[in-house]
Parts: sequence; structure tokens; C-alpha cells
Amino acid sequence: MQHKILWFIAILPPEDTTEEIRKIQHEIKNRFGPSRALRIPVHITLESPFRYGDTPSFTFEENLKKFFSTIDSFPLELRNFGSFRDDVIFIEVTPQLALLELHEKLSLFLRENNIATGDFHKAGYTPHVTIANRDVDPHTHHEIWKEFNTRKFYAKFDVDSVALLFHDGSHWQIHQRFFLKPQENDKTNHAP
Repeated sequence: MQHKILWFIAILPPEDTTEEIRKIQHEIKNRFGPSRALRIPVHITLESPFRYGDTPSFTFEENLKKFFSTIDSFPLELRNFGSFRDDVIFIEVTPQLALLELHEKLSLFLRENNIATGDFHKAGYTPHVTIANRDVDPHTHHEIWKEFNTRKFYAKFDVDSVALLFHDGSHWQIHQRFFLKPQENDKTNHAP
């Protein structure tokens, strides 16, 4: 029987944005205690963790590469903070049609190819970057949210790749990056 491990697919922000978000996560740890978010890569989930073989098959990886190569890269903005339930604080992703369409197309692709299962429409999709979760009790959530609900954050970057990550038993690791189709530049020729 093949061993199945956890995989997930996500957008990883560029290094400068990741560093800014890590500073906020460290601030939350130092001031309020929760630190679980520091154990996972800074990311925007496209497909929640799913079990699959210990390594994706060549066909699966090649199909993912082909799939992502047909998707246009797009700009993405992160703006301010939000909250789920009483245990999650996050940075909001500005609504972006390209991101929502990518999520839906990827979810359909994974289910049609029997890679991931479940009804992805039931839970809905609220793209975000987690800064505190799961180890946040309701009182601590209230204290963090009291400060962050009026605090500002802004970052903008181009999404030009998507990462396939796996859980090694302790941490999430990048297995492979898949590149999106580059944005078409202005094709107007300018005379020298």
C-alpha cells in the first residue's frame, strides 16, 4: 500500500512581502503569545491540504505544469486585516477575479483527475494570509483583533508562479513551483 502524505497548493508572496508578514506574526507571538502561524509558510491557499502518494507522479506534475502555463499571471493586492470565527486573524486579499477563477479551475482540475476530493464549493473560498490561528483562544483573539481591526497593511505583487508543497512530518516544504503565463507587455514600438 502506498503511503499518502499531505500536499497543498498555494501562492507564495515575494520575499519582501513575506518578511513584512513574518514581522507581524512575530509581533503577535511576542505581544499576545500565539505562534502557530510561524510554523507554516506565508501563503494564500489555492487548494487546501489533501492526501496523495508520497510523491506526485510524473504525469500529475506534468499536467499541473501544463495547467498553470495556460493561466495568465496577474497582480494581487493585500490590504488590511480580517478575522474568522474566534481563532483566526489574517491579512485580506483584495477581491480579484483572476484569483477566484484560478481557484475554481484548479479545484475542478484536481477533482476531475482524482487528485483531491470533496466539494470545494461547500466551504466557499475566502483568500487570505493567516497571521494567527488555531493556538488563539477567544480572549486572545479579542485582544489581537481589538488592535488589528483598525490597523493598516498594504502590499501589491504579481502572481507569476504557484507552489506545490508537502508536509514532511514536521514542516511544510516546497516540492515544486509552477510558472504562470507571463503578462503581455505593451507591444507599442517606440522610435529611438
